[in-house]
Amino acid sequence: MSQALAIAMPRAARRPVSAAKLFRFAAIVLLAALYLTPLLVVVLSSVKTPAELTDALSLPAGIHARNYVVAWERIGPALRNSVLITIPAVVLSVLVGAITAYPLSQSRFFGGRAIYFLLLAGMLIPHQIVQIPLFLIMRVLGLYNTIPGMWLVHVAYGIPFCTFFMRNFFTTVPRSMFEAAQIDGCGPAGYFFKILVPASLSGFATLAIIQSRSVWNDLFFALTLTSSPDTQPVPMALYSFLGGMEVDEGPIMAATVLSMLPMLIVFLAFQKAFTRGLLGGSGK
Repeated sequence: MSQALAIAMPRAARRPVSAAKLFRFAAIVLLAALYLTPLLVVVLSSVKTPAELTDALSLPAGIHARNYVVAWERIGPALRNSVLITIPAVVLSVLVGAITAYPLSQSRFFGGRAIYFLLLAGMLIPHQIVQIPLFLIMRVLGLYNTIPGMWLVHVAYGIPFCTFFMRNFFTTVPRSMFEAAQIDGCGPAGYFFKILVPASLSGFATLAIIQSRSVWNDLFFALTLTSSPDTQPVPMALYSFLGGMEVDEGPIMAATVLSMLPMLIVFLAFQKAFTRGLLGGSGK
């Protein structure tokens, strides 16, 4: 009977698990636990009373919802401002970066490499160097302390990285597709919008997630170019929690959780596309 079961059992099921696989699995679980521990501490602290916050790793006796009420009152308008800043800035920077990357990836014209490296040079300029000139320019243009002004800044600083990312992604699309489209009478604009863009949706999703995280978490430009709660994004609202002499840790942790939720939802919704995009289009 035992011999018959052994014969009927699939070969893969009878194969013993190697020690190397067990070690890799244990290492992954350990790293995941280490990565999630700070997030778990923040979530637990966001529902604790002030007395319970003395022990960061302890479980709360109940849900102290007042922390979230106070946090929402403090950062609710800032969440709206961050949404109004992030969505247009990401859409414009990704669109302009893709349009700029298209000729750099498909054409072989004189000076193309020089233009490409000139755009990449924008990624190497520290933000602190242009802080004062940027402040003066935005004030002269009448865009200081305005949401459109934040769009303009994030688009200008996002174009070099978006161009770099999409140019490298577009080069993974076979050149034969472009040549076949030309034979069928498809022009450069038609090839870009009808063939290249649909073939690179995973790259666009990945770039949008990376760019949205950068814009959403930006504190430097928000601190430099905004001065009122009507335009300040979430990082400035979180920064304002530390302005007083006493720090209320519970509402701060609750506000941190609220500020993380939009980016967490976006990442989970586009996780598969994000992974495919990081692979550089190897699945095409």
